Amino acid sequence: MLKKNLKRYAGMLAAIAIVSGTMGNAIPAYAANVTDTTYEVNVSSSSGLFTQVSPRDKHNNSKVYVNISESPYTYVHVRVYGNRNGIIYHNETVGTTATVKKGVASSITNNCYEHKADGESTVLAKVGFRSASSLTGKVKGVWSPDSTKNYTVVN
Repeated sequence: MLKKNLKRYAGMLAAIAIVSGTMGNAIPAYAANVTDTTYEVNVSSSSGLFTQVSPRDKHNNSKVYVNISESPYTYVHVRVYGNRNGIIYHNETVGTTATVKKGVASSITNNCYEHKADGESTVLAKVGFRSASSLTGKVKGVWSPDSTKNYTVVN
């Protein structure tokens, strides 16, 4: 009986030691930033600059979600920009530029989170749009910096 109780108490003490040893070193967890934000931007032709939206926190290495609901053309060039050092945004789109079709929920592969500054748990990300043709016009839709799944992967 004494041996059985000693084993039980030793097991409980070991479990407590393991839990207490890891609790002090806990890393804060951040929920993915998957809420859709609407955008409406005037874009330049395919030879012009990308019109960027306001940045949002990116919490993980998932793809960026973009869905273009309105556009005068079928395809739009999209880039994902990440803020590595608090000042300058870099194009973090894998393959430099993604081509997104109007009306198609799309996932854009990027390296924003992978290139965040050391010691940071999040990075700021934003998307930029440009026409895939010589036409200019207004582009509307929704985007989110993190995604819970892969939609149509465009790059």
